[in-house]
Amino acid sequence: REGAASSSLADAVVPLLIEIRAQARGNKDFATSDRIRDELAAIGITLEDRQGETGWRLVK
Repeated sequence: REGAASSSLADAVVPLLIEIRAQARGNKDFATSDRIRDELAAIGITLEDRQGETGWRLVK
């Protein structure tokens, strides 16, 4: 159950963080963009930038 709750929470929150990160990158605020990426990586979420879009996945 904990895994399902974590996944559900990630499904809700990560897209918002990706949007905020994209805005930061658009404003050339790379410190904020990098911090979002690094903080997500620290909790096991990898962002994947490709062809103008950002995807993500949970890493075990």
